[in-house]
Amino acid sequence: MNYLLILLTIFLAAPVAGQQVPVVLSESDFLALVAEHHPLAARAELQRERSQALLREARGGFDPKLYGDLAQKYFKGTRYYSLAEGGIKVPTWFGVELSASYERNEGYYLNPEHTVPENGLFAAGLTVPLGRGLFFDQRRAELQRARIYQRATVVERQLQLNELLYDAGSRYWEWAGAQGAVRVYAEAMELARTRYAAVVSGAALGDRPAIDTLEARIVVQNRLLGLESARLDLANATAALNAFLWLEGVIPLELDEGARPPSPDSVVVGIPAPLPAGLENPGLLQTRLKLDELEVDERLQREQLKPRLDLKYNTLIAGGPAWSPERFSANDYKWGIGFSQSLLVRKERGKLQLIRIKQSETQLELAAKTALVEAKLAQAENEAAATVLQYALAQRNVDDYARLLAGERELFGVGESSLFLVNSREVSFIEASLKRLELMVKHRKARLAMRYVAGLAIPTPAGGSLPNE
Repeated sequence: MNYLLILLTIFLAAPVAGQQVPVVLSESDFLALVAEHHPLAARAELQRERSQALLREARGGFDPKLYGDLAQKYFKGTRYYSLAEGGIKVPTWFGVELSASYERNEGYYLNPEHTVPENGLFAAGLTVPLGRGLFFDQRRAELQRARIYQRATVVERQLQLNELLYDAGSRYWEWAGAQGAVRVYAEAMELARTRYAAVVSGAALGDRPAIDTLEARIVVQNRLLGLESARLDLANATAALNAFLWLEGVIPLELDEGARPPSPDSVVVGIPAPLPAGLENPGLLQTRLKLDELEVDERLQREQLKPRLDLKYNTLIAGGPAWSPERFSANDYKWGIGFSQSLLVRKERGKLQLIRIKQSETQLELAAKTALVEAKLAQAENEAAATVLQYALAQRNVDDYARLLAGERELFGVGESSLFLVNSREVSFIEASLKRLELMVKHRKARLAMRYVAGLAIPTPAGGSLPNE
């Protein structure tokens, strides 16, 4: 039955999948699909829910708590004692714990200290940590850690999503470059076949030497080898791209056979707009938040150096059906004080020293990461700027080689050029076209790297374009 449900889900989802992936797949459309449906993107969203759960758990440390206790002893028909107590305790942010309780004790052998009025005894008071825990304690530390973790999960989500989209974007441009290479070789292949047919016809009529047919056939074979190699690269690039296409993070999708990127001529290759000020790499933010968490640990551990000195005070009021303010007396109370302190405090001082060592290590890690991020950003900016000029030169080469090739073909058609020269011009034109595609891919990947390293979320507007274009 489970297999039938899975198959039914796949069949029902198939029409939706076809609508999800357009035939002409732009970069922004592809990244939007990845950000919306990839399992890692869904996992990144779960981090936010995890942080909310941890924050709720930490806030639970300040929840009021009800308690109750009943102890009785009967032996040979005699009730030795019956001790009953119940109440509520309310911890506060300032370390003071408020409490209220009701106690009713009876029995033939009741301990005198448990003796209470006939209608029971009410108590209301507080517990104040005068030493350790007055300014900071475990409950407040857990809540601060949860808030830091909540901020950290936002950064973690951005980091995971940026890594996913950067990787997906890189695979997209490799796929686009492979598509372009197949088109270049396919056009060259058709030209070589057409020329081969013309040379064979010319040789049959005696207009061309027979040796030209052999050379023309070798050219066709070489072009076919290049085309098959380009098709293999495209198949591998398509497989890598398909790994990023999912439906709701559950059903893997595949590109249609006719799917293609926009024409290379429509791809923007230009100096990127300056990145917005105030951006910070998510990896650096993670390390800064780690320092914030260590600061919480240090503050909590400093509290452990103080002696434990807890003061308890409760005012007592006798129970009864008709209570009035006159029954309250300042002379009815119970109080206590507790004290403890290690004489050498070696354990506490050792833990504090370890935390401070971790802080120093994390600060050094932050400095190293900062330098690395700045270097990577400079490299990406340099590559993005340099490939603009390189691409312009490559485009000019393509245009010039195209004119040379057109002229050589005209000369060959009237018998004033050789097959060798025409093939040489075509090889140069193919190499220039492939170099232009290579620089286009390199430039677009450099633009992605700039945004990724800078910590700017890679844009994914469906049907739109990159903001810095």
